[in-house]
This record gives sequence, C-alpha cells and structure tokens, in this order.
Amino acid sequence: MVDEFALPDPVGWVPKRSRLLDRIGFYVPTVAGAPTTTRQAEILNPAVIAAPMQFQGLLSGVETLAKTPSTNDQIQAYADGLVDSPNVCTTGDVGVGKSTLMKCDFVLRPMGLKGRRVVVVDIKPFGPSAGYGEYTPLAEEIGEEPIRFEIGDPDSSRLNLLDSRLRLTREGTSGSGAVGVLQQAAAVLNDNVELDRFEKKAVRTALRLAEAQANEKGREVTVMDVLPFLGNIDDIPEFRPLPAKAQDVMFMAGYGVRVLLERVPEELPGLFDLETSKKVKLGQKATFFDFSQLPEDGPARSIGMMLTNAWTLGTIKASGGKFRTNFCVDEGWFLVGGPMGKVMRSNAKLSRALGLSNIVNLHHVSDVPPDDPAIAFIKEAGTLYLYRQSKRDDAEMMASLAGLKPGGVEQLMTLPKGQYYKKMGLAAETRVRHVRSATETRITDTTMGLLGAEADS
Repeated sequence: MVDEFALPDPVGWVPKRSRLLDRIGFYVPTVAGAPTTTRQAEILNPAVIAAPMQFQGLLSGVETLAKTPSTNDQIQAYADGLVDSPNVCTTGDVGVGKSTLMKCDFVLRPMGLKGRRVVVVDIKPFGPSAGYGEYTPLAEEIGEEPIRFEIGDPDSSRLNLLDSRLRLTREGTSGSGAVGVLQQAAAVLNDNVELDRFEKKAVRTALRLAEAQANEKGREVTVMDVLPFLGNIDDIPEFRPLPAKAQDVMFMAGYGVRVLLERVPEELPGLFDLETSKKVKLGQKATFFDFSQLPEDGPARSIGMMLTNAWTLGTIKASGGKFRTNFCVDEGWFLVGGPMGKVMRSNAKLSRALGLSNIVNLHHVSDVPPDDPAIAFIKEAGTLYLYRQSKRDDAEMMASLAGLKPGGVEQLMTLPKGQYYKKMGLAAETRVRHVRSATETRITDTTMGLLGAEADS
C-alpha cells in the first residue's frame, strides 16, 4: 500500500547519511541539484544582471548583453564622480549613426532638462542643393531659427566680430575679450600664425581708441572702426613721443595687422564687419550656428566658429553657473590642424569650472597627426562613443586610446549600424544599441534619398 503522506525524495542538498563516513572524512554523494532556469540562475552572478551604467540621466538605448536600459548624461556622470571630465568624443565611419546620437542624446533630449543649454555648430549641408545645414529641420521642429551665414546672400545673418554679447562677464557687462577675439581673427587670416608682441600691442591700442570713438557715438565698435588706427602713428598720442626707429616698428606692426583684417570686409562682406543683425538671437535655450554654406577653404568658418566659442564662454560666465551647456561640433575634422583645435582643447580644460561639455564627432582618427590637439581632446574626454570603424588603422588606434579589452579591434570593425561601445572613465566598455522614438527618427534622420547625401553620418 502506498503511503500518500510519505515525504518525496529530497531535492537539492541533504544532510550526510553515514556517521561512520562522517567520522573518517568521507561523505556519500549528494542528490542531484534542484532544477532551475537560466533567468533564475542569473541572480547567482550579479555582474551579469547589474545595470552597466548609472540610471540617472537620459535614456539612450539598450545594453546589448544584459538588455537593461542605457543612459547618457555626461554632466550627471561627472557630478556622480564616474568621469573626470564632462567632455565627449564620438568616433566612427561615415553613416554609422554618430550624427543621430548627437542630435538625440546631446541636442533634443537635454532640451527637456532644467538648467541645460545647447549650442550647435552646424557645418554639413543638409543636401547638395538645400542651402542650409543638416540641423535646420531639427531647429525648426523645436521652434528655433538657425543663425545662418552665407557670403553674398542678403538674407545671411551678420555677427559683429566685436559684439559685446560675445564677451559678457558674470555681471552681464562687456568684458576685455575683444582684444583676444581680434588677435585670434588676425591669426586665422595670417594662415594660423600668431601675432608677434608688436602686432599685439598695435591691436590693443587701436581697439582702445576705436571703442572710445564708438562709445561717443552710442553704438557698438566694429572691425571697420579699428582699421583706421592700425598703422596710424600720427593720430595715436601714445606713439608720437617714440624714437623714429620705434615708430617705424609700430607702423609696420600696425599696418601688417591692418592688411590682414581688411580681408574681413573684402573677402567676407556682410558676415563679421558691421553690427550684428537685429534678427540674431543669442540668449535662447538652444542656439544653432549654420556655417554650412561658407567655403570649406578660407577663413570664414574658422572666424565664425571662434566667435561662436567666444559667445558660449561669455554667456556661461554671465549666467553665474545657472546653466550647463552642451557645445556640439558634429564635424570634428574642422578642428584638426587649425587654431580651433587649440581653442577646443583649452575649453576642455576649463569645462569643469564653467559647466561646459564639449561634444565632438570625428572619423578616420588614424589620419590625425599624433601631436594634433584633436588627439589630446580624445585622450582627455571623459566619455567615448565608439561606432564601427572599418579601417583597421582607425580601429586599432581607437582601441588603444580607449583601452578596450582584448578583441576590441575586431569588434569595432564589425559593429552594426546604430550600435556603439561606450567607454566611460576607467570602467569597462559596454555595447549599446541606440533607440529612437518615431518622432525622433523623423526629425533626426539625415537620409537624403534622391538628394544623394549619406545617411546618419
């Protein structure tokens, strides 16, 4: 007769069954372990199921191994002590999703956060014949009009090279940065060769006199006001008592700078030579500078970006720490081999104190000279987003710079479009699939279809 109340065979671990074997150190084999599932067993290895990144921040996508949410917020990561720098660099081939990541994670989504501001330097045209930058549809979607520049276009925006709003202090008044702006512009026009000490003196003196003259007339000083005082010894009391030889030195220094700065009205008419257009708004939560229609060669883009940078730093100082700013440069190649690379690296060092996060996209990093400031920026960035890099040289270089685990080169070369490795500080890299909503897909997709532009670069 079967006892229906008898206990079933034990499952899992059971006590030892022989006292004799127990005394001499032997034990009978235990019964088979309790059945389970892979999902249940994951709790035995918390490293597998733990969230790979902080949950505070903006949702970016899904971590491909653990299937957990992945967040991106470099400013929050810095506040939490997870990184030493709030600066970000994204690398990868053309068409793998770098621009999509920037538009979603560093432009659109931060707009919903209090105390955040976004500045975008838009260099790539939306299409071969569009006449505007690729961030224009996004800007219009959120109700902002880009500040658009084009030589010879009467509808182009104009940004005064010496606009006081480009160099605000914390008290909201004009700072002394005009001298630096003017000297940097002259250096750009001088094939990126810095002015010597006599030329810098000539600039300081001419600017001081031009500012006094403009103030008497109740208007902003412009580069056109400065030009007459460069190389002019007779109208500058400070230079008249100098010995003849010293006067000759200052004349040549001032006249040399004047020849450089005269290129602004001659080659870039209507862009930076007169007072700022009344339609230009510089105090918005999101500001888009569209340089996409300016020539790739020549000084126009460099001067425009220099002014953009000066304004960003000025508004940050004027806000007294009220805002945290994303400064987004989608085409990082513009920073390679020129003065703006040095400016960006300098800003990277100031970012912690200013609440500024520089976000730069780059491709083909193996083509960047090893001593270029762009390489230093990559090394000093607190967060790296590594998309597919099909060239082995690029993959090897980024794997080395980022300190990826063994096998990282091959994985970088075969990443699917829309996926990236995130390397945050000293933590191990995690693989993430970027996720967009239907609305975000519509306004951030860079596919041009019949226009022939490359998609999601």
